[in-house]
Amino acid sequence: MSDTQVIKSPSDDNEVLTETEAVSVIGETLHFKGELSASEDLVIEGTVEGTINQGKCCLTVKPEGQIIATVNATRIFIEGKVKGDLFATVSVTVRESGVVDGNIVAPCVAITEGATFNGNIRMQDPTDSAGG
Repeated sequence: MSDTQVIKSPSDDNEVLTETEAVSVIGETLHFKGELSASEDLVIEGTVEGTINQGKCCLTVKPEGQIIATVNATRIFIEGKVKGDLFATVSVTVRESGVVDGNIVAPCVAITEGATFNGNIRMQDPTDSAGG
């Protein structure tokens, strides 16, 4: 896996953090229901309902994005709305425009002033069964 880097979002030229060289985008007009998994970073600008399994990749929810799902990823960046539990092996960051209604399990959690969070935080690697 390559180091984390900053790239321009394919859709709006805003910065997106990435773990891989490939990035997929769920556009604003897309509504996805079901189980979504990928071996590349994912940017969500539309709506996803169900389960998101990103494995060793990053997930970014842009301000116009909405998730109603359980999410598993390496790093999760929230700028939009999330209803569901977030599990990250490295970190979860909820930015100023972000709204999270659910639980977070990650070794590192950052919630920016102005963000909204309703839930519980457990600071551990979700793959560490000995923790907690």
